[in-house]
Amino acid sequence: MSNEIVKCLTTIELDLGSEDIVRIVYAALEPESHTAPSERAVTSFSQRGSTLVITIEAGDLTAMRAATNSFLSWISACVNTINMILGQNP
Repeated sequence: MSNEIVKCLTTIELDLGSEDIVRIVYAALEPESHTAPSERAVTSFSQRGSTLVITIEAGDLTAMRAATNSFLSWISACVNTINMILGQNP
C-alpha cells in the first residue's frame, strides 16, 4: 500500500427543470459550502440556466463519498419539499 495522498475532484450537473428551483436550492445549500463539517472536502455551487453545478474537491475518497452523499441528499430533500409545496409530483 502506498502512502500517497489521493486528491479527488468531481463536478455534478443536475438539471432541475426550472431556473427558479435552481435559485431556491442554491440559496438553501450555498451556506453549507462555507460551513462544511469537515475540512477534508471543499464544495462550490453555480447555476447555469435550469442546471445546478456542484464541484467537490476532497483529499481522499472517503471524504469525497461523504460530501457527495450529503449534498445529493440535501438537494433531493430541497427539490422534494419544493415539489410538495407546489403540489407537483416528483
